[in-house]
Amino acid sequence: MAEPTSDKTDVTAGPKREEGVADAQGQASSTAPGSSAADSTDPHAEGEAAGSAAEPGDGGAELGAAAEGKSGSTADRAPVPSPADRTPGAYASVHADTNHGTQIGQWFEAVQRHSGAPLPPETVKRDLADYVPIKNEAELSRLLEDNRTLVLFADYPGSGRWTAALHLLATRIGEALTLRRVRREPGESFSTEGLKGHKRTGWILDLRAREENIPASCDFGLELMQADDLRDDDSYLVVVLRTDLWNRIGHKAGALARTPQPPAPASLFLKYLSSGGVADPKPWADDHRIKDKLADLRPGQVREWAQNLLRAEADYRTTTGRSTEAESDGFHEAIQAANKAVSGWTDVLTEWHSADGRTSYDRNYLLLAAVYDGEPVDSVHDKILSLARALGEKNDISIRLTGQQGPGLIQLAHQIDAELRPDGTLRFPGPGFAEAVVRYFLLDRPELIDKFIRWTAQLCVDLPATKAEKLAERLAPWILRHAQAARSTRTLLVVTTNWSANTTLDKQAHALLVTAALDPEIGQLTRNATRDWIEKDSAPLLKTLAHVFQSVTPAHPEQMLRRLGDLAGSLDQRANFDVGEKAEVAEAVGEAIGALWADDGLRSPLRKTLSIWFASDRKGQQQAAASAFMHLALQKDDTGSPILLSGAENSVADWVIRGWRAALEFEGPTSLTRRACAVWLDAAVEHPDVADLISSTMVRAVHKAAGDHLRGLRFLNLVRLAEHWVSEEDAPAQENRHRFHATLMRSVNEADPHRGRSRNKGEPASE
Repeated sequence: MAEPTSDKTDVTAGPKREEGVADAQGQASSTAPGSSAADSTDPHAEGEAAGSAAEPGDGGAELGAAAEGKSGSTADRAPVPSPADRTPGAYASVHADTNHGTQIGQWFEAVQRHSGAPLPPETVKRDLADYVPIKNEAELSRLLEDNRTLVLFADYPGSGRWTAALHLLATRIGEALTLRRVRREPGESFSTEGLKGHKRTGWILDLRAREENIPASCDFGLELMQADDLRDDDSYLVVVLRTDLWNRIGHKAGALARTPQPPAPASLFLKYLSSGGVADPKPWADDHRIKDKLADLRPGQVREWAQNLLRAEADYRTTTGRSTEAESDGFHEAIQAANKAVSGWTDVLTEWHSADGRTSYDRNYLLLAAVYDGEPVDSVHDKILSLARALGEKNDISIRLTGQQGPGLIQLAHQIDAELRPDGTLRFPGPGFAEAVVRYFLLDRPELIDKFIRWTAQLCVDLPATKAEKLAERLAPWILRHAQAARSTRTLLVVTTNWSANTTLDKQAHALLVTAALDPEIGQLTRNATRDWIEKDSAPLLKTLAHVFQSVTPAHPEQMLRRLGDLAGSLDQRANFDVGEKAEVAEAVGEAIGALWADDGLRSPLRKTLSIWFASDRKGQQQAAASAFMHLALQKDDTGSPILLSGAENSVADWVIRGWRAALEFEGPTSLTRRACAVWLDAAVEHPDVADLISSTMVRAVHKAAGDHLRGLRFLNLVRLAEHWVSEEDAPAQENRHRFHATLMRSVNEADPHRGRSRNKGEPASE
């Protein structure tokens, strides 16, 4: 049984296990409230809906917005099929066809869900925005109320598990529940004991991820039957998982389990159109080209169809200025375009590629135009030549002839069924066409995927900032799909190494790696791979990794803090790095620790981590610890006093002394150290009640150490820092500054244990 926990697990507690290895004996690991099982990250998985709203899912990381005006809805996912069973192009755990720059906010939200934080009301409201009740919701509600525990299992996308769970918990009678995910790592056992003490809470235990492997010996079914603690807390638990896992671990709890029954497809379709702003959706739903096919569609497919129809209708009105009222030309054209988009444009693209006389140059132009997604293509013919070379083409047919011998832009646009607008942009045949072109290529030429992705990644580096960021966001899902299909992170590493060295794209590299680290298919693969990436000789990549580890720590605290320690410790072996590069990486690690300090639940493991680094014999870890401590020393409470003094009365904690000592033992004070020292000395002037405490802290940092060999260096650096502070021009309270400076220097000198001996020998004190 897992012991009761606070909102966050103390990641330093309990037995250590090998990364990615299940607890073979089925012993309960500490189950902290409020996070997900395994690596499930609430994605947009192929736009699959569940119940009605899109379900956070079994799918990959949240990377892109689901639909225009619907950013943030999420989708359910089925277990990953084997490569032999996988439908080409139909399976992906990310959905970024219309991204609009939302990915960073979405992965941040995904991390928060993993971390055990309560689900924000706005997130729940958004996930349920298009909810249509599943058919057996009344039965499920009674089961949950009677038993306090409910199991929802299914295997296909859009089953309704997640949104049904959310809706059931959000609509309990009485005071609104605080909704949380149960925090677990892949392979850990589960105990309801870890949920005890959280009053009026709606728990979701998410076991849908591919890596989930709860041992059959853990008595999971019996554990679910133990609902007394949930009743005492007036709380509820809903478990969502796959059928095969339930059959393996759900013994003796069959009465608690049900399969969600999705609502009628026509009801969902009308709901999506209404939410999309269509005043009278019924004529669209009644049209035979839609109505005849709706009955055979799963909820996610219904949602995709509705979204494509909304895009096609809006595109027609925008580009023609004409109406799309029932039976008008626009009405029929929008339905035709939506139907092609739903089918993935496969027939249209197959016919285009099969046309007589089609050349590699034509195909590369189509692919290039799709990569730019309708944006003007600068130096289009040079870009086509570059792409051809990247794909290994060497014959003349792939290269545009000089003069007027080859096709012009108007002809090329016509050949790809696009319209060249006066501003140089292209209008494609309908919604999703550009994305379909790229997916068609990736399926049709699998041997070229790696070359294409690397070429496109480099293209991002070569483009102006705005275009580079937009293209990078479109490229990210392609990279993740490739990594999922290949079960390899090699291309992911190549791209992020390239982007990390670019000031425009380093944020994209960070977001891509965080997304991959949270992906249910390759999340653990990516997190494990970073253990080897730490050894790479690329300072920009290592700085990016430091911030990636920071971002993912709330979801996987023990593993990511270990990665930060490995990264800091690796700096000693960096023969190819100069002093500045080592300092930059150490600073990035320090920034990561400083940022994580804001999470109350992580402070205990962070203190332990820093204490280990302070005592390390590896200079890189010491430097990173000092940098991290300086970031903490900069932080102030509401009164303006250093936050590390909070709760201190007569003296600060020993680890705070060690932090200042580590900072003072480097050859010269850094700008960060100067800033942090200034914050503390300012506080001594502005808050006289803590002046003695700050002074004693500095004195202990200089003198209270086991060895004497660095005492002089610490004293010298403190003198430098204090003189830099007191000599600042136009600083307020100059008289008080000088007074405290004199007091501090006198206290440090008087505390020197060699002071008496130095005077007897006629030598200067303190050195």
